[in-house]
Amino acid sequence: MAKYAFALPELPGKDARSVPAYCQANMNAYRASRKRAGITMERAYLMPSPMGNMAIGYLELAGTFAGTMERFLDGDAFDKGFVDKLREVHGLDTSGPAPEPEMVGDWQDPEIKARKRGLSFVVPLKPGKADAGRAFATAAFETRRAEMTASRRSIGESHESVFLNATPAGDMICVYLEGNDPAQGNRDFAASHTAFDTWFKTECGKIFIDGVDFNVPLPPIAQIWDWQEAA
Repeated sequence: MAKYAFALPELPGKDARSVPAYCQANMNAYRASRKRAGITMERAYLMPSPMGNMAIGYLELAGTFAGTMERFLDGDAFDKGFVDKLREVHGLDTSGPAPEPEMVGDWQDPEIKARKRGLSFVVPLKPGKADAGRAFATAAFETRRAEMTASRRSIGESHESVFLNATPAGDMICVYLEGNDPAQGNRDFAASHTAFDTWFKTECGKIFIDGVDFNVPLPPIAQIWDWQEAA
């Protein structure tokens, strides 16, 4: 199973919720579309930011990102309508292959098998900080994985994946979380002064644009879509 998270801007005067509304109004066609594409989970979030509202999509699928995007472009009337909505609302460029999000960090609590509530957000990197971001993710998610596990368990988190997105507006990091209450978990993380959490937040300050401070909770983020393939 592959995982991807990616961010798209909400264009001025457009409503990101109109994309899930299109899916909700055509659920039989939506389910058939996702089965063709090999998608087993799809969640979407809407986040206010200094860049304007950003929609973040999270997918789990049994194939490749490029292959899934090609199926949408070559799909049936529903798929073509879906792509048209993404182009209209988010300015999605379908003139060439979609840049594939790069997973740079992935953590799951091995003791928790059930899926939990989700949350996703996006943060721009400083120019030229992609390699530093990769190195930081390796240190946190691999070298210091035991500390990462203790940190995330303390705030009720069960899953955290980090993706590097190369966009026309610059490199961005999309984070997808699951937990008992991800918003409260984020507030608890912001208030934490443990050695690992302090190190983690300090390193974030070195790679993200000025003004990003993970000692401050995220702004309110709305979940605008949540679908999983039936077991």
